[in-house]
Amino acid sequence: MDCKNIEQHIVDYIDRQLASEEAKQVEQHIETCDDCKVLYDETNLLFSAFKNVEEVTPSDKLREGFYKLLEEEKQLLDTKVVQLPKESKEFPWKYAFQVAASIVFVFAGYFFGSHTTRQDTNQEISALQKETIELREGMMLAMIENQSPSKRIQAVSFTESFVKPDVKILEALIERMQYDGNINVRLAAAEALSEFPESAIVKEAFIEALTTQKDPSLQIAIIQFLVNIQEKRAIAPMQQLLEHSDTPDFIKEQVNSGISQII
Repeated sequence: MDCKNIEQHIVDYIDRQLASEEAKQVEQHIETCDDCKVLYDETNLLFSAFKNVEEVTPSDKLREGFYKLLEEEKQLLDTKVVQLPKESKEFPWKYAFQVAASIVFVFAGYFFGSHTTRQDTNQEISALQKETIELREGMMLAMIENQSPSKRIQAVSFTESFVKPDVKILEALIERMQYDGNINVRLAAAEALSEFPESAIVKEAFIEALTTQKDPSLQIAIIQFLVNIQEKRAIAPMQQLLEHSDTPDFIKEQVNSGISQII
């Protein structure tokens, strides 16, 4: 079995619904594939969360608070579009489990609060939300080192769910933008980083990338970002691009236009 088959069979494997031969193939694959081992562990965690939720009747105040939070989560998800790779139409199981785990953890936190004080409930919710964020970050960092460019692009796309990503997440994206061997991965990383214009290390990375990147499509993306944030420190490296004889004319047009918008 390959990774795609594992993603489709992982739930049945955990639920012991596979034939013995199929189950053995899944088990052997998980033992040798780090990405699928991460998926297996996260799915197991999700199932455990469901099993451990105690069936209790919450107070009206807790119920109102939970539904308010759930509605906010739904509105947030409605604003995001999950982009599937063009070569595959399979359901994005990893993203689905992330979303499901987040909601389950919040749900469990609220219902646990029916037996504790309000302060204890808030502390439990904060702890569970932190664990969920760490789970997402761990998945992203593990997948971004995958040999498959499509897997690395998928890992980059996970950052859409981070409101304030950890520094190590931003550094991983910067490394992909600067050094990844696949231009599509570099472009995806640049697009993901552009969502955090207030970050100092992101600004520095784009300025540096302007002096090192030679692919025209990535150069244009970098120029547009620096112009959008009105980064005056980008003027000097832009002018250097104008002086290079190997800079294409259409890139020079972008540079001239960018400089005029920043000054």
